[in-house]
Amino acid sequence: MNKIVNLSIKKNTVIKSEDIYKNLIKKVKSLPTHFLYDKKGSKLFEKICKTKEYYLTRTEKKLLIKHSADIIKIANPKEILELGGGSSKKTKILIEAKLKVCKNLSYSSLDISDEALLMTFKELEKYKKKLKINLYKGHFIEDLTKLKFKKESRMFLFLGSTLGNFNNKVANKFLKNISEAMTEKDTFLLGVDLIKNKEIILSAYNDKLGFTSLFNKNILHVVNKEFSLKFKDTNFKHVAIFNDKKSQIEMYLKTKRKTKVKFPGRKEVLFEKGDKILTEISRKFSDSVLNKLLIDAGLQVKKEFRDKKLSYTILLLKTF
Repeated sequence: MNKIVNLSIKKNTVIKSEDIYKNLIKKVKSLPTHFLYDKKGSKLFEKICKTKEYYLTRTEKKLLIKHSADIIKIANPKEILELGGGSSKKTKILIEAKLKVCKNLSYSSLDISDEALLMTFKELEKYKKKLKINLYKGHFIEDLTKLKFKKESRMFLFLGSTLGNFNNKVANKFLKNISEAMTEKDTFLLGVDLIKNKEIILSAYNDKLGFTSLFNKNILHVVNKEFSLKFKDTNFKHVAIFNDKKSQIEMYLKTKRKTKVKFPGRKEVLFEKGDKILTEISRKFSDSVLNKLLIDAGLQVKKEFRDKKLSYTILLLKTF
């Protein structure tokens, strides 16, 4: 198996117990979103992607199947770099399209999760005779600049509308990092969920089978293990609401009753009944907001592939 190269995330980006404590005593309480994606969380997210309600994965996959040949023809990548690829099931569509017209291709995945990287390798292993696979563990905002590539045309991938998990400041920084890493030969394939009927969006984050609830509550087990805490998931329930003002889903864990959590070496954090902990946001973009983000980052649309029914778009971008 290919070795996972650890890019050694900077010390100041590592979450500490003190950071968790401070975030939980604020008026707006929160936990870092990336803790959702441990081994169990990654597997639960794969199940979410297969639910009837979760249109994002299904819609993006259909767009890739329909347009993969065009994307590859226009981008003509010698290398593909995926950021936060998960299991790479959708990426496989692009790789297969490229290998039909090219005997050799280099693929790299940069993800903060070991489990996600291993899932990527398992998904793509059957292509290894024609595909060089590189796995990097790191943060795709902080560690992108540490990757070195040949001076050939590359295609950066950021699918799944993961851009929506970033607030405006982080999204802007991320897109600028990509833009600055790109040469005039490079392209950037970006999947983005757009504004649509609110009920369709809400259903996607409140599936009837309850996988999203399990996924959300799993973050408590992750921080328990990571920071020697004793959250009880039975004291919390999954809540996902749509914030109309910010055009975003906000996923919370809401307390069912008064509860407290002891932090080693610190006071207890007290939760009143009804207190909420924000675990994730998922923004839904208007064309105007999305275009401003791209322009500010020095990116422009080379080709767009849009699903009008469910208002989802895949953008093939280049630098100015």
